[in-house]
Amino acid sequence: METVSDLNKLLKEMSPDLRGGKYYIASVDESKLMTIAGYMQYIVCVYREEEGLTIVFAEPLKEIVEDLTEKEIAGPFGLIMLKVYSDLMAVGFLAKITEVLAKEKISVNAFSAYHHDHLLVPYDRKDDAVKALKELQES
Repeated sequence: METVSDLNKLLKEMSPDLRGGKYYIASVDESKLMTIAGYMQYIVCVYREEEGLTIVFAEPLKEIVEDLTEKEIAGPFGLIMLKVYSDLMAVGFLAKITEVLAKEKISVNAFSAYHHDHLLVPYDRKDDAVKALKELQES
């Protein structure tokens, strides 16, 4: 797998892929990590912050997380994976993505993993977001 750093090539090859289901974000105390570790198939990512662990997860895990947190669970979101293998040092890719979505008044929470970039968008705007991204890809 070769990573892409050229902005124009990234945009042409991003291939937005809407994942099925609803996704949520929650903050849980780090001591609860082992409780959810048995449900890794539903966890998209985990971030450690000073305030606790932030987890992004699929809907089947929602009831369990509700029992583990005293904080509000955010969502639902649609999850879009950008299938291009973006170079971690690429400049401007997510800036262009978020600019296009902002013009459509679609909020986005973007995060990058080793291989791909991911976007959480309001669940009721997920199709609009994919449409806008495909238009950007084709332009």
